[in-house]
Amino acid sequence: MNKKGMIFCTIVLVGLFTPIMHVISKTESFSPVINQLSLETTSPLDNVSIEMITDLQSHRSDNIPSTLPGDSFSVCFNVTNNSDQNLNLLEFYAQTNDFGTIQNPSDSTKEYLEIGESWITNEHSILTESTAGVSSALDLAIVLDQSGSMGDEIETLTSELIRVIDEIALKVPNLRVGLVLFGGNPDYNPYLEDSLIFPLTFDIEDIVSVLAQTAANGGTEPWGDALYATKMNLDWRTDAVKLVVLITDEVDNGGTVIRSTSQLNDIYQQYAVEGFILCTIAATGSNNQVFDQLRPGAEITGGTYVEIGSEYPQTTDIPDIIGELIVLYAVELDFKITVQLSHMNDLDERISIEKTFVVLLDDLPPEIDTWVYFSEDFLTDEKYVNIMSEIKDVTGVSFVEIYYKFDRAMFWTIANATSLFNDSYCLSLLSTEQTEFLSYQIYTEDWLGNEISSEIQNIDFSNIYEYSLIPFNKKKEIVLYPNQRVVYRLTGHPFNDSYGMIIGDTYDTYDILAVDVAYSSIVLDKFGSNYDAIVIPAGHTIKISLVSSEIVEVTIANAIPQRLELGDKISVDIGADDAYLFEIDNSLESTEQCKFYADSYAVQTGIYVFNASSMDYLYKQSSEVYLTEDEFLMLVVADYHVGEIDIGFVNENEYDTHDHYYQSSSWPIFVTILGLTALLGFIKRKKR
Repeated sequence: MNKKGMIFCTIVLVGLFTPIMHVISKTESFSPVINQLSLETTSPLDNVSIEMITDLQSHRSDNIPSTLPGDSFSVCFNVTNNSDQNLNLLEFYAQTNDFGTIQNPSDSTKEYLEIGESWITNEHSILTESTAGVSSALDLAIVLDQSGSMGDEIETLTSELIRVIDEIALKVPNLRVGLVLFGGNPDYNPYLEDSLIFPLTFDIEDIVSVLAQTAANGGTEPWGDALYATKMNLDWRTDAVKLVVLITDEVDNGGTVIRSTSQLNDIYQQYAVEGFILCTIAATGSNNQVFDQLRPGAEITGGTYVEIGSEYPQTTDIPDIIGELIVLYAVELDFKITVQLSHMNDLDERISIEKTFVVLLDDLPPEIDTWVYFSEDFLTDEKYVNIMSEIKDVTGVSFVEIYYKFDRAMFWTIANATSLFNDSYCLSLLSTEQTEFLSYQIYTEDWLGNEISSEIQNIDFSNIYEYSLIPFNKKKEIVLYPNQRVVYRLTGHPFNDSYGMIIGDTYDTYDILAVDVAYSSIVLDKFGSNYDAIVIPAGHTIKISLVSSEIVEVTIANAIPQRLELGDKISVDIGADDAYLFEIDNSLESTEQCKFYADSYAVQTGIYVFNASSMDYLYKQSSEVYLTEDEFLMLVVADYHVGEIDIGFVNENEYDTHDHYYQSSSWPIFVTILGLTALLGFIKRKKR
């Protein structure tokens, strides 16, 4: 079978065997929704469906429910026999992860379940942990190589660690930090020398004072022993997240208790079993052997692996990376219920299957990304200022309010922003030539009541040019209103050409005019477009003008392509406006299907896929893309959260993307259109 045939078969099999979870809300009268358990056909249980029934609400398209940490809820399960034979002596039990407990644990049993019959299990009362999802107590141990090549790392931690800890103090107030040193002289092994272990403390200055007196020297790195000593000799709190960050640039050597790769894997497994999260940072100068030793430690324990290099994250970024890891593992939690169903087959053997259901514990407020762009009416030349916001929350938001005032007005005006596509909201305000300033603030809350207000933003109308600039490796998202013209300027890199990509995210089209400012020459003039790409010569600025007769969401990106070869894996830090572009050549025959991924535990990315030769826009995926035999350009942006992400071009089995529970909002389009129509009508009335 050729590769395309294999891909087709894979798609068919995935469609047949992918589980679809339906969680329903328990009301006065409800009709159960079935969650099919689709596994390989080995027993009748493969065709049994399990449905979770709960009194929690969900405002998500996938129906995953949410609740506040510390709240309680009830749950039971509906088991339906869709197999072709009766089931005997059924046993059913449920257990939870550490973020909640079953208050009335009991097993459910049933002697006989006929073909097509359904069975409701016992009802359980669930109490979630009150600290989950906010900020768990966290104990952090920094395990640091102090051999001769690590001087820069020690210096940057000494100068910047206090700043980072102070910045995250509000998010993670219950934080202790400890330090374990190793390396250099063969005697510098914390397994043998307790003086290299500095206790967990709330006073970060104690740790920094030790770093300030640490000198890098020598060339022995027994970091396997250091991990063992870290686990055994620090006073870890049982109720805290146990986070270990290992920083080194050399392979493990010179150890006493850990002396081989198999023993290193054993300590990783012990970390995982005992609830430790190990994050490994390969410092500048590391080689592939170091990468291969450090990466499994993070993968096995559910941690994060980071490579520091000359082109991507720098040595000076290490303190900020540690801060991001603290927030990530102290705050981002979800509650899981795992159920097991078993029955006795005709051979008197007990056969079982398992299924895990997710309940989101969310007391984090929504994320607000806000910006302003200017437009003018294509027919009347009237000027508008458009307050845009992208509001994201795993639970979903119920409304978005914008408080605003022009110039030096005494009172604020309040208006509801109009919901657009993909979690974006907009308030379009008519401005005049006399307008000098606009101040605005955004307020919203999710369906659980978690609320947030943005900082007050001040817009200077005397310099609207700066609001239309898109530097290289940046992107903007806008909404074209009917008959309003929007102008943006894409500025080129001083030395390298970049690509300007204008992508319409709806089926409606727009007209585009692009001009090279340096030569006053038209590079693109197109009617009825929904995707275009232009080359921005080094040092040039391309001015683009967009106008539409319909409501159209548009993403504009200005990015410099980077080449990724098969097997390459890197890490980058991505912000709300960042855009990374990668060239991928998957045109050669391969025995394995390949994929491109841009992913991390915390950040969900969007990947725009283009044909490299024709520059045609193909589609958008989240986190990973399985590739056909062709050459592609991959534009990577952050869809939910920002921070460090892993990027790679690998064989399909070399990286498993993380589960992300964020999904774009699914407001009906007709509601959006009605809302915009009403808003524009209001503005027209105000004009008269």
